[in-house]
Amino acid sequence: MEKLSKIGRYEFLAEPFHCDFSNQLFMGHLGNHMLNAADFHSNDRGYGMNYLNTVNKTWVLSRLAIEMEEMPKAYDKFFVETWVDSALKSFTSRNFKVVSESGHVYGYGKSVWAMIDLTHVSLSISLPFVTV
Repeated sequence: MEKLSKIGRYEFLAEPFHCDFSNQLFMGHLGNHMLNAADFHSNDRGYGMNYLNTVNKTWVLSRLAIEMEEMPKAYDKFFVETWVDSALKSFTSRNFKVVSESGHVYGYGKSVWAMIDLTHVSLSISLPFVTV
């Protein structure tokens, strides 16, 4: 089995109907792209929702902080890079970097996720399959 890089890189497009009057991507849509990147990254590595649902567990977003210097403009292709920063007993922290095709950094994000056991609707005790 091929070992994947710690950092996942996912391409997105700032669609014009997801932008404001100044052609900048709405923050809410950027947040959605970050959450999609987190989902792609975790699924690619075997600890995403595709697997967790089979064992009655799920990820729940606890916190999301985004700091942008600039927003992608309408029709810009950009990338969201993401990686797991740390994995504790029931929580993980994940980092994000938003970059243009040319490598210009638009900004960064950080999220905290809790793993919930759906059979008991409680925090899962451990994260045995998440590696940092």
